[in-house]
Amino acid sequence: MYDSRSSGVHDVAPRDGVDFMYEGPQQVLPGAHPLPLFHPDNSVTRPPVSPYLPSPQRPHPYFTTELPELPHFQTTRPIVYTVGTMKQRIVAPVFDLANNVTHTRELDPFIFGFYPETEEMAKNLSYWLVRCQNFSSKWDYENREIWRKAKKNWPNTGMGMARVGDRKNHAHPWGAHSKPVKPWNLLMPTMDVKTWSKSNRMLVTLKMLQGKLQIVERLTLPEPTQEAYLQLCRTMGWDVRHKGGGALFMDGGSRLTPSSEYDRAFFFGSFFNGRNKLVRPTLLCDEPYDYNRTSSKARTKGPKGQKNPIPINRFNAYDALTHDTLIITEGALLQLEDEMYTHKLAMLPPHIRAQLPERGFLDSEVLGDVPPALQTVQMEAAARTEEAEQAMYAPYYDNPYHPWQDEGEASYAVDAVEGTVQRYIKSRKTSWAMLS
Repeated sequence: MYDSRSSGVHDVAPRDGVDFMYEGPQQVLPGAHPLPLFHPDNSVTRPPVSPYLPSPQRPHPYFTTELPELPHFQTTRPIVYTVGTMKQRIVAPVFDLANNVTHTRELDPFIFGFYPETEEMAKNLSYWLVRCQNFSSKWDYENREIWRKAKKNWPNTGMGMARVGDRKNHAHPWGAHSKPVKPWNLLMPTMDVKTWSKSNRMLVTLKMLQGKLQIVERLTLPEPTQEAYLQLCRTMGWDVRHKGGGALFMDGGSRLTPSSEYDRAFFFGSFFNGRNKLVRPTLLCDEPYDYNRTSSKARTKGPKGQKNPIPINRFNAYDALTHDTLIITEGALLQLEDEMYTHKLAMLPPHIRAQLPERGFLDSEVLGDVPPALQTVQMEAAARTEEAEQAMYAPYYDNPYHPWQDEGEASYAVDAVEGTVQRYIKSRKTSWAMLS
């Protein structure tokens, strides 16, 4: 076929509409991209949520000052510009569920202005990809678990593998393993709070710099059905199809009623098999613990390493990169700022930390310096319950609201036989029954 033409294909007349002709440097090729991208991510296919287009001319695609025609809300906690943060104000528009901008909201640069670093985000991503394996299904035979029959596989009189047995030995590349891949031979990776918090803040900042961060008043549905959820997504322009951009929701309630639990109607409605995920309103994780660190329990069925893996419904690098839009409610903003406040102050150098009281950063609602901060609905309910039931503990010696009120004259001992707490005054027993 190639021999019939002597000079290649250049001497053949191009067929119209079939062969490609180069029109010059000004030619625009529809759909051409230098990288083999399967999901084209540009401003047409994935329009940003931010008011401006991301550009190297701006520090970030959101507002840098308040808009005079919209009401503006400050941060819940005072802003401190720590080391990695951008020294620009981040003012984001807040949408209601009719896709209208109702007001603007200041974003904390410690959370949303923390410049991303590839190494930190890669730690998050690699941890998540290893942690999300199904460790239970990775189960392989060991040598002694393999059933081997007593009869020879073939007689060694002719050609064949003489006296090799049944090839169930691990010495053969197709046999069993000497160290079989079992769940208790695998390793659950460990992630500490500092790295997790840092990489999560960098990822949130990355979504902000890409213009993919949307602040919403609340996430709720008129009825807890999938139809109402899809109608809300259609109204807000969230593409939750499998081949669409996807939406990552962080639901923490509204600004006046923040909640650490999901809105129940939205939670039930969000069970849709597209590209959407609902995560908890936190960027932190628990301290890792391993109760079998020294392998003191010889037989344990789970993987080695951290017994306390980060739950699936947390914000992480994989979901932040696979879902296009990050939707955060205002109550989640309040909870993020609240949980990051201590970390933010602890990061400051000591000579700056010494200035905090006189600058008014450590005003405490306990001392009455400042009106009490808004708590979540759950914390508020617990506080009111405690306030109502506080008097019930008054007649008891182990009153948790006035601890050690009689420590001047009394001492306590635990009777392990009867399981009671004994109270002594001057080495005389004063109590006849359990105190707790």
